[in-house]
Amino acid sequence: MIKRVLILLMSLAAGLHVMAGEVEDALKTVNAPSGDFVRMPARYVFQRMERQAKNSGVPILGGFSIEVRLEDLGAKKINISFVGMDLLEALENTAKATGSYLIFENNTAVFGDESLVAVESQALPEEPEVEEMADDDEVEFSDVDSALVFVETGVGRGSAFVAEQGGKVYIFSNQHNFMGANKLELQSMHHGLLDVDSFEFCRSRDLVRFELDPPIAKKVGVLKLASENPTIDQEIVVYGNSAGGNVATELRGEVLGVGPRDIEVSAEIVPGNSGSPILDEKGRVIGVATYVAFELKFEKNDQRMQIYKGTRFKKARRYGVRIPSDGWTKVNMRSFLEQTYKIADWKSYLELTGVLVGYWGGLENYEDYEDAAKQVMESYSSKSSSVDRPYGFHDMEMELDVEMAVKAFKRNFEEFRQLVRKADLDKKDMAKMSNADNSFSQSKIERLDYYIRTMMLSKAKKLQEEIKAQNWMSEYLEESASDVERMAGELVLRLEGKTNILPRLKAVND
Repeated sequence: MIKRVLILLMSLAAGLHVMAGEVEDALKTVNAPSGDFVRMPARYVFQRMERQAKNSGVPILGGFSIEVRLEDLGAKKINISFVGMDLLEALENTAKATGSYLIFENNTAVFGDESLVAVESQALPEEPEVEEMADDDEVEFSDVDSALVFVETGVGRGSAFVAEQGGKVYIFSNQHNFMGANKLELQSMHHGLLDVDSFEFCRSRDLVRFELDPPIAKKVGVLKLASENPTIDQEIVVYGNSAGGNVATELRGEVLGVGPRDIEVSAEIVPGNSGSPILDEKGRVIGVATYVAFELKFEKNDQRMQIYKGTRFKKARRYGVRIPSDGWTKVNMRSFLEQTYKIADWKSYLELTGVLVGYWGGLENYEDYEDAAKQVMESYSSKSSSVDRPYGFHDMEMELDVEMAVKAFKRNFEEFRQLVRKADLDKKDMAKMSNADNSFSQSKIERLDYYIRTMMLSKAKKLQEEIKAQNWMSEYLEESASDVERMAGELVLRLEGKTNILPRLKAVND
């Protein structure tokens, strides 16, 4: 039986230029941290405000930070309450409470003395002229470089480009470039960070576009979309941010296949090229580099394996998405990102739980999970805010829920191991504990094991239902959520199949 083809989406993200004024406006939309701070070091208050901004779900605050330029200010103890304040008011009142001055430099709130001065924006370099191509010319890098855009989201890097469609100028890229983005920057080749006005996504394809104001559009290169359909064996070139190296690379090849939505190419696109323009011989856009499909996998005795053996269809295949003229939807970008945050958080939760299940499950390879599980338990049990946690969450409530669940797992599993070792069970004793699916067992060892399993199982089932109930904006988000739903289903099956306590008893005794 053919297994599902593995798809590697080159998930590297993109963004918007953030000016100081925009950050201040965004801070007004976020509530300040709740509670009274009594004789609390200013450093702690700064950390709480910075965390509140980053976890607010407001895109431009994903990279927000607070910088202190006064010696000993962080250790100064203050009494302050933020009741009824937004985050900007909280920052201003903290400056008063600490006797410091507050200014904003890009997406950073800076606390210092009166010597602070606003940083003036540097003039953007002049745009080099792009030579018009003659009919018999082959497209070269210098013909299109001014239209290329580098993408940065804080969770990855990717590509984008400027092109005209329907009389307007847009930046085009992929939806998956924005999955879980906590920082949004679009860096043009010659004009620094670009401001954009609106955000649109394509309902049926993994594409997004940002409209550029005419004054900005005049400063950058603008590509044309091809009016003719692509053809097989047509020569193409892809320019983009290969492997997220922050340099444009040239990948030449040809069209291998054409479909109503996708095109297959031989150009060796890799992660980082997502959002790169696929250009024909005249520099016109025929598609957007989007994904790589890896080789088909078969069961050991599947005769169909011989059909694909030695063909190019057994190896990695590279695809671009064709740009439609309709099917675009304009939305508030924050609404779109919030859906990507849900998917990213659910995936992180399932991966984290999978690590704990692997460590607890008593499998022969449970040692493979041991280091990762210990890192999870130690990081979520630590009271220090400086400890890096291996899994990040955008939703603060979900992160708190995960923290409580990990602490409970650690507490119960450590008690389980201590009891098993203390009991010094022989084979007969272990045989009596053949079924942990009994919460009323007289054995505390069995009860603990039952509780650990059912606690993780109930949360996995609940998450599975939440995913099913969500309405998704686009087909791409729906497909991404389906992958996470499958992860939840697989975790449920793993936990439902672990009623036998014997492997876990043996793992502890070994």
